[in-house]
Amino acid sequence: MVVTPARQEVTAGSNDEADRLLNAVVEEMQELATQDGVCGILVTKTGPGQFTVELTEDVPFGVTEEAAG
Repeated sequence: MVVTPARQEVTAGSNDEADRLLNAVVEEMQELATQDGVCGILVTKTGPGQFTVELTEDVPFGVTEEAAG
C-alpha cells in the first residue's frame, strides 16, 4: 500500500480483503477531508484487486464516488 496524506493505493487478494482495506482507508480519508472541508473522496479501481483512494476537489465535500480506471 502506497500512502501520501491525500492518496493511498490499496492492493487486495480477495473481495473480503478489498472491502476491509477500502473501508479503513475511506474512514481515514473522511477524517482528513473534514480538516479542509473542500474535498470529497474518489475510489478508483485501477486493476484486479488494485484501487486508489484520494481526496479531490473534483468530488464535492461529504461525497465518496467510485470510478473505474
